[in-house]
Amino acid sequence: MGQSTGIVLTATALSFGNEWLQTDTPNWRIPVAGFGTALFLDAVEKVDPKIATGLAVIMLITVIATPFNGKSPAQVAAGLLKGAPK
Repeated sequence: MGQSTGIVLTATALSFGNEWLQTDTPNWRIPVAGFGTALFLDAVEKVDPKIATGLAVIMLITVIATPFNGKSPAQVAAGLLKGAPK
């Protein structure tokens, strides 16, 4: 398992958990897409590890900071720290 794989799987878990927390329904397309992305970046990492790791970090930052269908994971975490309701 390469360095980019762990980063992609972390981003996938954050996105999947955030979606499930907000909608109360698991979206199984997220882990399937995440595992596919991890496999793709693992292949890219064999050619150039810096590119694969850079793309994985961009994915992680995007997942943490961007609200897609509701709140982003960073907004949810900030709300939990403040004690605000969902």
